[in-house]
Amino acid sequence: MVYCRAIDYSVVLAAQALTDSRERKNGCIAHSPHATPGCAAFSAVSPTVVKVKRAHNAMIIYRAFYREAAQAIVAIVAILVVVFVLFGVTAVLGRTVRGEYAESIVLQLLGWHTLRRLDLLLPLGFYLGVLLTFSRWYRDSEMTVLAACGIGLLQLLRPVLWVAAVVAVIVAGIAFYVTPLAAHAIEVVKAEGSQRPELGGLTPGAFTEAAAGGRILYAERVDPDGRMGQVFLGNQAKDKPRVVLAHQGHSFVNDKTGDRFVALVDGWAYEGRPGQPDYRLVRFETYAVRLEEKPIVPPPQTTEGLSMASLIATAGGDASAEWHWRVSKPVLVFVLALYAMALAYTDARRGRLANLFVAILVYFIYSNLLGLGQTMIKKGQVPGAIGLWWVHGAMLVVAVFMLYQRNRNRPLLSRLRLLGAR
Repeated sequence: MVYCRAIDYSVVLAAQALTDSRERKNGCIAHSPHATPGCAAFSAVSPTVVKVKRAHNAMIIYRAFYREAAQAIVAIVAILVVVFVLFGVTAVLGRTVRGEYAESIVLQLLGWHTLRRLDLLLPLGFYLGVLLTFSRWYRDSEMTVLAACGIGLLQLLRPVLWVAAVVAVIVAGIAFYVTPLAAHAIEVVKAEGSQRPELGGLTPGAFTEAAAGGRILYAERVDPDGRMGQVFLGNQAKDKPRVVLAHQGHSFVNDKTGDRFVALVDGWAYEGRPGQPDYRLVRFETYAVRLEEKPIVPPPQTTEGLSMASLIATAGGDASAEWHWRVSKPVLVFVLALYAMALAYTDARRGRLANLFVAILVYFIYSNLLGLGQTMIKKGQVPGAIGLWWVHGAMLVVAVFMLYQRNRNRPLLSRLRLLGAR
């Protein structure tokens, strides 16, 4: 008996259908209650011809793909987000230690930066999810069985494009609305953080430039209640520089004026330049310094923070490049879907990671070409009417060619090899 299966559990259904057909005198499995989807078509030694509707089998295969691809995409996107957050924490904390950011805005910056990059992480997660799903099907001979049942890559293109359409809609929503909002929010948070009091960004064991400029602060120890130990305060004024060293320090608010001060206790103050007549060395018990705040400056308006309508209304290469960059992200999803299907083939002799390496290489080439095209639009080297469509067109032609070769079980670069041999 020769039979074919589409997915693992279809073998049981097909076997049950054959058993019922032998037990029935009429031999027609269409009357059997077990004749639910099993295989696209199969034949047995019995003269009975069993036919199962292709639509039902296709739906079973599609549902299996939807389920497995969705699980892979969600898992990969989650991993990519975690990796991005870890790298983001390192970058933001590094700038916080250098005094560029206040500790109070670290989590806000990290959250907005993550939302800002979701439109890039989702296409990559979708690409790798579809690739790994089909790679497993090839590795477990599922694709071979499907091909024997008359279901090839072109038949599987439909569910892949449906998933791509859903992901593209999500990516478009994030790229058109969430990303500009996150970019503007980042600038607002940075502007608010730069207007903090001078002690707002003080990090223990690190020299910090005051938010208003002109002073350098250092504290070896900063307690949770704001008390400091081994404090250094330097004022690099041209007329009369001053350096203050104190064993302790704490901040307080003047009840009458509402101004903030830092009180330095038990230390020395060095005023003027050594060797000059006005140079003084003063020992003090308490030394109060007024904490100034940086003037309020509105956050800068960048092209990344503009809405889609504002980008269309704004003239210039930067606005045109940003608009094409956002539109290219949902288009990227459909082109990567074709590459995932073409590059998913797994050859046991080359190993399981060979196709994954090539797929990642294709993604980096694609993304770098988009970045190059965006730069060329900004410089006016590419007209705004063309935008980034030349990149998508070139990559789409290559993807269609590779999918055509794979659908015919040919090497992806066979024709190129023949041309090179000639």
